[in-house]
Amino acid sequence: MLLLTLAAIAVPVEMRDLGHATLDFRAYPGDFVANVLGFVPVGLVFARVGRLQAIVAAALLSTTAEVSQLVMMYRDPSGADILANTIGAALGAGIGTYWELRPPELALNRWTGWGGAIGACAIVIWGLVPAANPINTRGYTSPGTLEAHWKFDEPGGNTAGDSSGHGLNGRFHNPPKRVSGVLNGAAAFDGATDSIDLHQSTPLRLAGSMTITAWINSSKFPANDAAVISQFGGDAGYQLDTTVDRGPRTIGFKLTNSHGELMARYGATPLGLGAWYHIAGVYNAAARTLDVYLDGELDNGDLLGTITPQQRSARAGVAVGQRQDADGYAFAGSIDDARIYSLALTREEIKAVMRGDGIGRATEHERPRAADRIRMSDKEDTIIPLRAAMLGMMTAIAILSWWRSAGQTACLLAGLFAGLLLLPPLFSYLPLFNLWLIPLVSLAGGASVALATRCSPQ
Repeated sequence: MLLLTLAAIAVPVEMRDLGHATLDFRAYPGDFVANVLGFVPVGLVFARVGRLQAIVAAALLSTTAEVSQLVMMYRDPSGADILANTIGAALGAGIGTYWELRPPELALNRWTGWGGAIGACAIVIWGLVPAANPINTRGYTSPGTLEAHWKFDEPGGNTAGDSSGHGLNGRFHNPPKRVSGVLNGAAAFDGATDSIDLHQSTPLRLAGSMTITAWINSSKFPANDAAVISQFGGDAGYQLDTTVDRGPRTIGFKLTNSHGELMARYGATPLGLGAWYHIAGVYNAAARTLDVYLDGELDNGDLLGTITPQQRSARAGVAVGQRQDADGYAFAGSIDDARIYSLALTREEIKAVMRGDGIGRATEHERPRAADRIRMSDKEDTIIPLRAAMLGMMTAIAILSWWRSAGQTACLLAGLFAGLLLLPPLFSYLPLFNLWLIPLVSLAGGASVALATRCSPQ
């Protein structure tokens, strides 16, 4: 139990620079209760050394874990968590000393062997499923190109054809109303159910420079953002929208920087209803600039966040007319000629796009090379260390259940080997330092079982 707790809260899947997270002291009832309950078993484990010693040990353990989260991606270090964990450990230690409970020993037999083997196989097979498509290196380590282009000129149907050559055809959730646009046809979105969902794809998982453009004509505004093109998902992604974040309704161009924080540029000109506007958001990774354009002219307003030379792409697909990860951020009105480039377009190129032309610049259409692979984790990866610890434990249970003469060394080797089986699918995206922590966590899982087992009759 102690190992599983540590794997869940103290093993990083990706590091971040110090200074981009602070210790939060706000308490949320649900999280507080969960942390209290989660550390009760820790108190039970430490109770054998005495109640006070158990509380101090658990408090030090929790404090170390929370402080270490200051340099971990997707972790939110919290002083309230330290308090909740200590309370939970105190309850566990009190229960353990009052009833003189001993840490449970795992009784092994052939049935636990089958359970451990099946559990280990399930974890390995689950881990073999690719987490996501690779990140697109165009615009970062290689020249960029036009990644997606939806003209919305179809006479009907549920499909929005992609003219970029990458085959990123979108599908409307409901057949849209086809209307006249600025450049031939356009699609009308009702702000409720009319949106396009594009599944995960490498071309739209950008890490470097990018430009998003579209002609829009809003019929009504939501209370919050009206997402035109969105890949926001969890703690990563990008979005071009109209927004009231800074007061009046303006362009909003929002991305996630390499530290997992929002970086956003807002427009300076208020937008109205019933008029066609050409909007564009431009991120220049090399220059560390973030700009928005309205009808071909620079329209920079407020800048929020730190611009880094890399953006953090989400694993979610792209949505048109709706925020990817939440309801209530839908666009109502017409959209025409929407494009995504892995390039930072210039003012002249944006004017060409407004006219429906190409940008007149040679671009790169080659497939990204494996040597240019960008290693970037996602929030859902934070479960991987816990999975590795469970794998090591399950493997050791199977070994000791079937081969009673196997010693601790066999458990350690089995746990390490099992952890190595998790590496192939992780190798494509986890940073190398964090990658090699995984088999070590699995090894520790095997060791924890070897230290707390006894054999029972078959």
